[in-house]
Amino acid sequence: MLKVHGISEPISRVKAAMTDGNKEFDIDKHSGLPAHEFYTEWNLIELKHLGIIEKAKARKLAEEIDLEWFEHAQIFVYPDVMETLCALKRMRLRLGVVTGGYEGDIEKILPKVGLKKFFDVCVGVDTVGKRKPYPAAFQYALEKLNVKAEEAIFVGDDYRSDYLGAREVGMIPVLICRDGLPASGVRGIEGWNDVFEVMREGDN
Repeated sequence: MLKVHGISEPISRVKAAMTDGNKEFDIDKHSGLPAHEFYTEWNLIELKHLGIIEKAKARKLAEEIDLEWFEHAQIFVYPDVMETLCALKRMRLRLGVVTGGYEGDIEKILPKVGLKKFFDVCVGVDTVGKRKPYPAAFQYALEKLNVKAEEAIFVGDDYRSDYLGAREVGMIPVLICRDGLPASGVRGIEGWNDVFEVMREGDN
């Protein structure tokens, strides 16, 4: 994306700037912003770590990167995701998404990867004005699905926002760890197919 705008940087330097920028950016502080402003501010911090600090130039570039993001984003799903979701829908289970992204992100991503048809509710940060792990996001999904918290399994890949957030509202939290199972005491799976084992444990 930088090359499109005439900026050539080694990918290693871009990655380092993104890593440093992500550490500096306070997600909670900016969560109340509309999506475009939120991502523009995030991009500005990463551009700063690349040495692009001229205010007018940096802001214009940060805004354009946000607008063009999905033209360049390489989004994919793991093979086990599609087959697991198909099996869950055949079981007539109600499914939802709770994400730290915005509703607009969900509307762009799910159709792009062929997953929109699977979900009965999608909750973004702007749906309830709160980002995971705040309870409001999980509770909204449960209400829309008409499912009790103790009957719901929540699978996520972040310990704080997903696992602890879901556990806080009484859901069955599951941490997906494709590089190996988590520490003892944390319910984890290595792939989506393993969610059926969690379901069997619940039945017992």
